[in-house]
Amino acid sequence: MPQPPAPLPPDAVTLEFQRVTRQFGARLALLDVTLQLQPGVVGLLGPNGAGKTTFLNLAAGLTSPSSGQITWLGGLPRRHPQLDNRIALCADGDQLPRRETALQWVAGLLRLAGCTALIAEQRAKQVLDRVGLSAQQGQLLSKLSRGQRQRVKLAQAFALPAALVLLDEPLNALDPVWRRQVAALIQEAADAGACVIVSSHILEEVEQLAHFLVLLFKGRLVAAGRQQDIRDMLHNQATVLEITCSDPRALARELLARAPVTLVRIANDTLTIQAADADSLCRALPQAVVASGLVPAQVTTHGDDLVSLFQALAAEVR
Repeated sequence: MPQPPAPLPPDAVTLEFQRVTRQFGARLALLDVTLQLQPGVVGLLGPNGAGKTTFLNLAAGLTSPSSGQITWLGGLPRRHPQLDNRIALCADGDQLPRRETALQWVAGLLRLAGCTALIAEQRAKQVLDRVGLSAQQGQLLSKLSRGQRQRVKLAQAFALPAALVLLDEPLNALDPVWRRQVAALIQEAADAGACVIVSSHILEEVEQLAHFLVLLFKGRLVAAGRQQDIRDMLHNQATVLEITCSDPRALARELLARAPVTLVRIANDTLTIQAADADSLCRALPQAVVASGLVPAQVTTHGDDLVSLFQALAAEVR
């Protein structure tokens, strides 16, 4: 079995994009992306068509940039021998062969990675067991459910310890139990020193996994940073409160006196109010409620979460 690579230092650069652009004919899939990623769990976020799969294919070395440069593991170029078995990929889509069993498929990939037949079979059984497929390891892939085939793809990605693990929509078709189990696998790989990139169009899903977020929109990098850095950006965007109460005009007057309000709208018993940042509005609300003597029946916030931040950032590059 290939020897597991020594883990990279926590501050090492696992993957670096330098002004990377990728075009497919006239279609621009990725534009001028510059980014450094280190060991840990990275969330790659964006709506369908944002360029996430193109980014992962470039990161895996499956395709080369139209312009710019990509290096791996501290500066290694594409196809460098030291990259062998150090990059793992769980691709999106259901493209597994139908005439092989789960065990044959994973063991065959391990043979291609340099394992002996005996070691490949042993390791394949271990990793299939880890994803709950011991009982199905001898079944044809065509007979497995979509969720089970997804777990086979994850098994192949985690079959060998890699320095860079690329997971394209890895939680698709998984039930809540297996989402938690896969999240544990991801965290274990990161704890062992890997950079694990998890692609998704569901912000809330990746927010629970990743310490570092990369946001793509229409092939452009709109934000990248630690979760706290991204959250700090929320304070620079407008926050909206919708407040239902018996006298919205009275409450609006008190809020206008206490917060940098930029918008006020009243419809029936609902006050919609916008301020320059979340902190000022949230600090002013309790004071305004006390001063007005009103008891709000309902308070709803908009614009103070990662979904709203992503929408605001994406709007800047539309």
